Amino acid sequence: MWMSRTLNRLTVAIIVAFSCLLAAVAAQTTGKPGASKAPKKSAAALKAEENYKTVCQVCHLADGKGLIPDMSLNDGVWKHGSTTQAIAKTIKEGVKGTLMLPFKDKFSDEEIQELAKLVKAFEPKKPAAKTKK
Repeated sequence: MWMSRTLNRLTVAIIVAFSCLLAAVAAQTTGKPGASKAPKKSAAALKAEENYKTVCQVCHLADGKGLIPDMSLNDGVWKHGSTTQAIAKTIKEGVKGTLMLPFKDKFSDEEIQELAKLVKAFEPKKPAAKTKK
């Protein structure tokens, strides 16, 4: 009798644990409470990531480091302007005398703007200002 009671309790414990696991997995895949709090990306942002991977990543690499220092997007050096508008202009018009081609015929203005935002995100974060004590 005590064996059957112990087995029943163990079975209930396993069912409860399994149910909790299923609920956690479902929350992560459906976005219900308890799911990851990462913001969802817009369709335009996802398209920009796709465009970067297919066109830009060849020279600028996945992490923005670039094949050579002049191609780096993450060193904080912006030869043609660091604003999103300046980056968009560089993407659109290219840079004469370099390997940076113009992409105004490949991407729409909206796609170029989203791509510029993505590229700008490679910029290193500035350290917080130190406060005097």
